[in-house]
Amino acid sequence: MYFLLFFSLCFLRALASEPDLSCFESSRSELIDLTIDLKDPSFSNGVLSTEEGGVAKASGLRVQARKMTYINKTENGIFIQKILAEDDLMLELGNRVFVGSQLEYDFIHRRGTVISGKTFVDMWFLGGDKIDLLEDGTFSITNAFVTTCENQDTDWDLQANTATITKNHLLSAKNIHFRIFKVPLFWLPIFKSNLKALQDSPVRYKVVWDKILGPRLTARYRFFSWKDIDCFFRLDYRIKRGFGAALETEYISQDKRTIFVTRSYGAHDKSFPDEKGPHRYRLQGLYHYLSEDQKTQVHLTYDKLSDSQMVGDFKSEDFEINTQQRTLLTVSREFNQAFLNFNLQPRINPFQSIDQELPFFFLGLRPFTLGSSGIISINSFNGGFLDYVYTNPLRSQLDTLHLPAQTRAGRVQAYHELYRSFSIGPLIITPSIGATGIFYSNNSSDQSIIQATAFYGLEAYTRLVASYSCARHVVEPYAHAQGYTRPALGLNKHFYFDIDDAYTQLNQLRVGIRNDIIQPITSNFAPTFTSDVYTYGFFGKYAFDRNFPKGYLALGCNFSSIALKTTIARNFENQVWDFINVSAEWTLNEDLALAAEFRHRSAFDWRKANHKSFLLDVARPISEILDTSLSDRRNTILARGYLRLGPKWSCLIQTKHGWGRKGEPSYHAGKIDLFTMLTCSWQLRLSYERLPNDNRFTAAVSLFK
Repeated sequence: MYFLLFFSLCFLRALASEPDLSCFESSRSELIDLTIDLKDPSFSNGVLSTEEGGVAKASGLRVQARKMTYINKTENGIFIQKILAEDDLMLELGNRVFVGSQLEYDFIHRRGTVISGKTFVDMWFLGGDKIDLLEDGTFSITNAFVTTCENQDTDWDLQANTATITKNHLLSAKNIHFRIFKVPLFWLPIFKSNLKALQDSPVRYKVVWDKILGPRLTARYRFFSWKDIDCFFRLDYRIKRGFGAALETEYISQDKRTIFVTRSYGAHDKSFPDEKGPHRYRLQGLYHYLSEDQKTQVHLTYDKLSDSQMVGDFKSEDFEINTQQRTLLTVSREFNQAFLNFNLQPRINPFQSIDQELPFFFLGLRPFTLGSSGIISINSFNGGFLDYVYTNPLRSQLDTLHLPAQTRAGRVQAYHELYRSFSIGPLIITPSIGATGIFYSNNSSDQSIIQATAFYGLEAYTRLVASYSCARHVVEPYAHAQGYTRPALGLNKHFYFDIDDAYTQLNQLRVGIRNDIIQPITSNFAPTFTSDVYTYGFFGKYAFDRNFPKGYLALGCNFSSIALKTTIARNFENQVWDFINVSAEWTLNEDLALAAEFRHRSAFDWRKANHKSFLLDVARPISEILDTSLSDRRNTILARGYLRLGPKWSCLIQTKHGWGRKGEPSYHAGKIDLFTMLTCSWQLRLSYERLPNDNRFTAAVSLFK
C-alpha cells in the first residue's frame, strides 16, 4: 500500500505543477521502468526507506543493500529522483558490478557515487575511497588501487591518487606507487593501460643461473598500455657482465591487421675484451601491415647488432623477435590480373655475409587460358641489383683460393610455362612445357651474359574410391616426369645468388601410389590412415649408377588422442637409409601429454632447401658433395612431456640426444620447467636447462591471473 500510495502522490504532484512538467515527463519514463522492493518500508514526504533490506531495479541498473532510501520529490522547483543505499551494498550498472559501504545514485543525471567501493574489470580488481559513476559509463576512483588479487590483503597493487576507467576499459591513473606486500617499490607520475588487452602480468621477475655467465636478475615492467599499444621497461643485471636495460614496444591494432614490435637493448659489459669498448647493444623491430581488402602487405624487420657475439652473449628467450638477424623490407600487392613484390635487403651489420637486394622486384601474372584451347599460361618476371657481400675473414679466404671476392650483378629473369589437363577414361593427364632466361650484367670475368634453359613435364594420375559403412578408401596411383634441357651456360660461368640460378640438364621420373582411409567424423575413436610410397628415376649420364636410386615412404595415423607420423627414404645405390623420421604424440587428458621423435640423416641426404629438387645431385659428383658441409649425417632423439601434478603444480619436460655427427661427440640436452602458484596472483617458474657446454637454472616470478 505504501508503494502504491507513493507513486500516486508523485503522479498527482507532477500534474499540479506546470513548471515542472518537463521534469515530470523525464521522470515518468524512469518510474515506469523502476521497481522498488523494500522490506518493512516507511514513507514520508516523497521518501521511501527501509533498514531491513531492499532491491531497486531499472533498465541497466540493480541496487541491493541493507539500508535503502528512495527519493522522488520536488525541492525548490527542482525534481529529485535518487537512491541512497548502505550496508551490504551491491550495485549492478550495465555490465559492471560494484560493492561498497554507501551509494548515492541520481536517476535524473544518471550519475552516482560509491563510497569505499570495489569493482572487477576483466582480470583486474579496482577500488578506492570513492568511485564516481558518470553517465557515459566511465567511472573515476579517488585514492585508487589496481590489482589482480581478489583477497582483501593483496600481494601486490598499484596505488594512485586518481584513476579513471572508460567504458572501453581504458585506465588512466596519476601519481602511482607500485607496491608488493604493502611495500612501495617505485613511483610513476602517470600510468595508462588497456585493461581488456592487459591479460598478462605487468611485472615479471626472473633469476637465471648460467654455468658460464653466472647468475642474471631480470625485471620487466609494463609502464604504458593504452588502446592498442604497450610499452615495457626491462632492467637486468649479470654478475659477470654488469647492467643492461631495454625499451620494448608492442602495437597490435584491434583488427589484427597492423603489428609493430620493437626491442631496444643496451648493456655495459665489463667483461667485453674487444677494443671497441664495453658498450653492447641490439636494436630489433618488426612491422607488418595488411590492407583492409587484404591485397596489400608490408613486412619490415630490422636487427642492428653491436658485434657478432651479441646474440650469444646476451641470449634471452623472452626477448627475441623473429627477425632472423635480417633487415628486410617486403611490399606486396595483388591486382586483378597480377601480383607484385618489392624487396629491399641491405646489410647493416658488417660482420655478416648476406645476399643484398638493392632492390629486387617480382611480377607475376595470374594464370590465364589461351583462347578456347584450354591451355593455361603462367608468366613471371623479376629483376634487381644483387650484391652478395662477405665478412672480412671469408673475403681473405676467397683471395687465397683465387675466387672472386665480390658477387655483384644486375639480374633480370623471365619465366614462362604452358600446361593443359585432359582425361583419358579414368586417367587425368597434364603435360607442361616452359622456358626461363636470366640476364646477368656481370660475372666473375666482368662480362654480361645470358643463361637460358627449357623444361617440360608430364603428370598422370587416377583415383579409385571405395566406400564402406565404417570408412572411405581412396587409392591414387600417379607418375610425374620432368626435365630440363642443357642450359646455355655451364656451372661456373655465372654467379649463384639463390637456388633459381642453379640449372643443369635433368630427366627424372617420380612414380608412386597414395592411400587414404578416412573414418566418419562422428566416431569417437576414428583413425585416419594415409600413406605415400614413391621412387625417383633418373635417365641420362648422371652421378647415379642406378636409374631408380632412391625410394620413399610416408605414413600417417591420427586417432582421437594419438598421432603417428613416419617418413623414410632408402638409398638403394649406397645401401643406406637417407633419412628416417618417426614421431608420436599422445594426449591422454588435460593432465598428461607425451611426444617423442627419432631423426636420422645419412651422409648422402644433402642439406637442401628443397628436398624434391635433384639439380644438385646430378650436377656434381657424389664424392665431391660428400666433402662439403652439405653432407651432414646425424642421429637425434627428441622427447617432451607435460604433466599436471596438482591444482597448482604443472611440469614440462624436454630432452634431446644426438650422436653420429662427423667430427663431433655425442651430446645430451634437456630442460625441465616447473610451474606453481605461490599466492592468488604470483606464479613461480623454475627451469633447469642442460646444454652440451653449459647448465642453466632459471627462477621467474610473475603476476598471473
